[in-house]
Amino acid sequence: MRLLSLCFFSACSFASDSTDLYPGAPAAASDYAFLIGHWQCQYEQLDLQGKTLFSAPCRWQADYAFDNKMVVDDFSLLDAQGKVTYAGRTLRTYSLQDKRWHQVFLPVQMNATLNPFTAQRDKDGVHLKVEQRLPGGELQPARFRFSQISDKGFVWESSKQLDGSDNWYVDMRIRAART
Repeated sequence: MRLLSLCFFSACSFASDSTDLYPGAPAAASDYAFLIGHWQCQYEQLDLQGKTLFSAPCRWQADYAFDNKMVVDDFSLLDAQGKVTYAGRTLRTYSLQDKRWHQVFLPVQMNATLNPFTAQRDKDGVHLKVEQRLPGGELQPARFRFSQISDKGFVWESSKQLDGSDNWYVDMRIRAART
């Protein structure tokens, strides 16, 4: 019982300290301000030479959560009739400790590995890094980038590493326009 009380009071003390640490949205919350809203998109899957292998319409919508301290965004890939064929949710939070964004993506009705990824914004856009777990269990480094960011749209790209080399190629691209 004493241990339980100690844990409870420690948690209350931490919650009190957390309120002091997070009085409002961190300035970095503006890193994803461009993403907030509703977007109509075009998805492309690309080969090693950049040729489009597959293309489909998609939707992306994002909003702040927890007093603008977190960004929650939903992505849906659509078929030609507008029916959702793939979807998922990304949770994004900025760490005051290491000054980076920490994020996880949870696909709908699929095995989720919840590989965390980190991101930072610079003058060229938002850059993200992750090691994705492939269906066979092995890890594959991946990079994502938001670029060409404006009030009217943005481009999102996924890059994969070529056979453990220093060479990368863009394997997916999404062009988004605000609705």
